[in-house]
Amino acid sequence: MLYFNSFPKIATTDYKGNGITATNIMTRVNMIPSLMKNPLLFYSYDIQEGDTPEIVASKYYGDANRHWMVLYANQILDPQWSWPLTTQQLGKYIADKYAAEAEEANVPSSISYAQQTIKHHLKTFGTNNSDTGRTNLTVIVDEEDWNLIQPETITQTFSNGTSVQKIISKSAISLYDYEVQANERKRKIFLINNIYASQLEAQLKELLSI
Repeated sequence: MLYFNSFPKIATTDYKGNGITATNIMTRVNMIPSLMKNPLLFYSYDIQEGDTPEIVASKYYGDANRHWMVLYANQILDPQWSWPLTTQQLGKYIADKYAAEAEEANVPSSISYAQQTIKHHLKTFGTNNSDTGRTNLTVIVDEEDWNLIQPETITQTFSNGTSVQKIISKSAISLYDYEVQANERKRKIFLINNIYASQLEAQLKELLSI
């Protein structure tokens, strides 16, 4: 199903004043709210390098025209910026974004500037329990406090054999790392279970015809 083919038509005029029929792409509908709230009906997917909504739809639904289901399931309104960039696109984005700052700092490469410039400093408190596993809490600290942090690991073993490690560590995130991490976080998406695809498609057509 071609997504916009299901949208209602409206009568309007072109720039010359001629009457034309146009697709009303501003139409909005609320589809199967109970389905969208049920996590058991979704499939987790990690977007691969070069994937587009059309490619993902073709892989999972066998139909690239169902790309709108991929976007709808993740409430993505702007796939240009809410979808992960390719490595090449991300490099260009970072280079363009920090070009002015690199020039002001007299750094010839904006990529080098982004790699050398710290965005924030992090302190991590970790607990590694032999029974329950590891938990981490990471907070942003200012540079002065960060410089005072002494990384350490303290291990304590109890009489029942359980051992607990308390770990303090620190790290610095560059502008480049920050952009890469932000892009990577976009890779985890959810797809509506394939068995509901036809139902979702049929309901869209029905709601748009009202």
